[in-house]
Amino acid sequence: MKLFPYLNNFLSDILTYSFGICEECNQENTDVHWCKACNAKWFQQNFKNWTSGNNDIDKFIQDTQLSAIKNFEVLEWIPYNKFYDIEYIAKGGFGKVYRAKWIDGYIDKWDNENQNWKRNNSNMFVALKSLNNSENVTLEFINEIKLHYKMGYETYVVIAYGITQDPETKNYMMVLEYAKDGSLRNYLNINYSRLNWNDKIEYLLNIAN
Repeated sequence: MKLFPYLNNFLSDILTYSFGICEECNQENTDVHWCKACNAKWFQQNFKNWTSGNNDIDKFIQDTQLSAIKNFEVLEWIPYNKFYDIEYIAKGGFGKVYRAKWIDGYIDKWDNENQNWKRNNSNMFVALKSLNNSENVTLEFINEIKLHYKMGYETYVVIAYGITQDPETKNYMMVLEYAKDGSLRNYLNINYSRLNWNDKIEYLLNIAN
């Protein structure tokens, strides 16, 4: 029974943990080096400088940027010319998967001195997952993006970084973390015995939904 005071203190520490103060607005950060309010402002100021060519995709990306409380909750519109060494690796039920190198790397935090995003892992490998005939964006494609987005920031199995478009086929493509274990199903097949039951149930529910 003596354990409970220590447990209460531990939970209290978690609930009151601070990520520090934002240098811009002097409010508490929502994650390490991440202020939701200020970063939403930087993202919003840049909305006029990009478009996917599709209003639904634009709105979805913008919503993630305005609501993100940490960097891995952000999606970006990534021009196709930001990728190189693009290599076909597999064909799935809905489209093709490619491996590529991403010149810029993912957003880490806002750099006040340079007034731009600081990025990590330039020239990193990513997976480009296309859906057939997605130049005409369907609910299926949007739902697929939402699934990867949710799984990425909630479980960190395969993180979604953004969306791009193949200029030749006009198909939209999800930009995902390149995972050597492949799909979520492959990840579960390989790592199932190492996962606890809460993780197993959550992953399986996300596959089913």
